[in-house]
Amino acid sequence: MRKDFTNGRDLCRPGVTRFATNFLSLQCLLNFKKELRQMFTSDKWLGSRYAKCNVGKEVAKILLEDREFWSNCQLMVKVSEPLVRVFRLTDGDEKPVIGYLYEAMDKAKVTIKVRLNNRLSLYGLYLRVIDARWDRQLHSPLHPVGCFFNPRIYFRPSFMKKKEVARGMIQALTVLVPDEHLQDQISAQIEEYKQATGDFNMPLAIRQRDKLPPVSWIIRRTKDALDPISLENIDVLDDWVSEEPSLLDEEDIAWEIIEPPSLEALTLDDQEPNFDDAADDFPNENESQYDYWDIGGHNDPYVYVE
Repeated sequence: MRKDFTNGRDLCRPGVTRFATNFLSLQCLLNFKKELRQMFTSDKWLGSRYAKCNVGKEVAKILLEDREFWSNCQLMVKVSEPLVRVFRLTDGDEKPVIGYLYEAMDKAKVTIKVRLNNRLSLYGLYLRVIDARWDRQLHSPLHPVGCFFNPRIYFRPSFMKKKEVARGMIQALTVLVPDEHLQDQISAQIEEYKQATGDFNMPLAIRQRDKLPPVSWIIRRTKDALDPISLENIDVLDDWVSEEPSLLDEEDIAWEIIEPPSLEALTLDDQEPNFDDAADDFPNENESQYDYWDIGGHNDPYVYVE
């Protein structure tokens, strides 16, 4: 009978977690509120045996007369939906989310505040529960570090958490790099990133903040930066090179020892250069289309019910 009024759609939709299942079920109830009320007032329902039993009467009374029930459903969906968006973000395997999770949680809390009219008496309890779970189970210095090194977020004019994520970056640095001298060297390079100087301030780098994945963007800007490698932890049996050897020693460079080019060398200069290797320095199509937070329009991955 229910499917006759909901066009064959179910009200209870299983999710990956119990939290997601409850949210989806409440959302379905709200979306089919009109159809459910029509069902409980239809002749088909009134003539059925379910309308005469105590459970059927109680359910019909709740859906038709209990306004508090519907208002509570709306409240739960308002509070839960921003959190479900974060869970959907972390559930994906296609792209790394460590650089987005910190801001995603912050956006979720801001959205909850706005949906509850910025009234502390309404949103305070929910944010306290969220913060307690985040601090006790989920929070890690790596989350602000990931946000710090995500140029799309960090250099956005509207991003207001720069001091907070920079503090988390310093905390992670002191834990991961115990050598104080190395800490100072890394801090100097971090300052270049924060101030967007040097290669970070090139027009190409600025344009690619929103196009490249954070890791690819950082690597392309810091090819000559310090590599904090620990030689003590390297397996001596592995093949590795700690530094590229110089072609000539400074003492060997003198005009007296430079010989004129041979005839073979002059002939080689006339050959056309090979530009195939240069193509690796340019982003491919997938990289240029990288846009993790584009969730607008009909492509929104968080629209659960059509």
